[in-house]
Amino acid sequence: MKPAVFAALVILTLALAGGRPEAHKPITSPYTYNEDVFPILRDRCGRCHAAGGVAPMSLMTARDAVPWGESIRTELIAGHMPPWNVDTAPGRFKNMPALTARELNVVLTWVTGGNPVGSLEHAPPPVALATASVLGTPDLELPLPEVTLPADTPERTQELSLPTAAWRSRSIRAVDLVPGTPAVVRSATIFIKPAAAADPGRRAMAPEHVLAVWVPGDDPVALDAAAFLLPAEAEIAVRIHYKKTWEYERTAMTDRSTVRVYFAAGAAPELRALTLSFIAPDPGAGSAGSPPVQRLTFSRVIDEDLRALAVYPGGGLANLDVDLHAIRPDGSRVDLIRFRPQPDWARRYWFDRPIPLPRGSRLEAVATVEEALLPPGAAPARRSGGSALELTLNVID
Repeated sequence: MKPAVFAALVILTLALAGGRPEAHKPITSPYTYNEDVFPILRDRCGRCHAAGGVAPMSLMTARDAVPWGESIRTELIAGHMPPWNVDTAPGRFKNMPALTARELNVVLTWVTGGNPVGSLEHAPPPVALATASVLGTPDLELPLPEVTLPADTPERTQELSLPTAAWRSRSIRAVDLVPGTPAVVRSATIFIKPAAAADPGRRAMAPEHVLAVWVPGDDPVALDAAAFLLPAEAEIAVRIHYKKTWEYERTAMTDRSTVRVYFAAGAAPELRALTLSFIAPDPGAGSAGSPPVQRLTFSRVIDEDLRALAVYPGGGLANLDVDLHAIRPDGSRVDLIRFRPQPDWARRYWFDRPIPLPRGSRLEAVATVEEALLPPGAAPARRSGGSALELTLNVID
């Protein structure tokens, strides 16, 4: 049998059997990766989703991004990426990383429209993880001690301290962290510990004064109407959460991150912290057929004139819906934040402008959780003899 005849018979047989090659998704998107999508992914996602970044995959080439098209669509529609757990309109907070409506439309149209690559002449250059700060050259760089995660350790939280012998009282306008090995540095809290008490063997008891809550991709926020006070001989400490992705889960990884400090040029009001503790009562029963709902409540009257600059969560469980607001003495209500805290993205939320809270204002907070939303085996959101969740409101006089 001649080859041409044999090939024709094969094609006819497949057609009769209903078999045919899998067709590529039709190209309907007017946007291409190289010309339109790459600039958005680079600017919005490139500090995590690049080679060597903390995310489990790079999106910085068409070859990298196309296989993840459906995941990109799902995460964007659900609002999971970029991570931002606050229910608010754009412009309410300084450090909101959400895509604009146009950017969202471009990426979703490209994903659902066949993922065209575009002209090879416009192929993007390689993307390196950024280490430069939007705040420029720091006044002080403090390398942290080296930390190694053994091959059999997928995750660890490490607290590290910085030398304090030369400290004198200073005002700080911003603090940032530069990961030594970005692929494993998942988050960090940079805080001030109090100076040692008169007894050298004991440390004065005082709460941590948080300078920065760092997560990958966030720019540091520089204070202009306030400053953090660094007392003389106080100790700066860093609590880093390390976590390996699947790519490195059986590999020993070493990190030596650096803290960058920016001092304030002149005197400024000290940024203070108000800690709001949610107390968990006994879980209440929901209506018939619905899961039990646990409600955590908090109320506190402010006895001085304050301005709120930021808020951040500490402790507690995930899957809590939190509503924090204030009732001013004139009866007006100001909504501060509505969000669902996520331990993996525990950032500080900076208000776009200071929010006045006159003396006599009442801070009110409600957090609810359906037990059905708790992780399998998790206990209700209550601690014996303590609070189930804390919020810290940063204020100035």
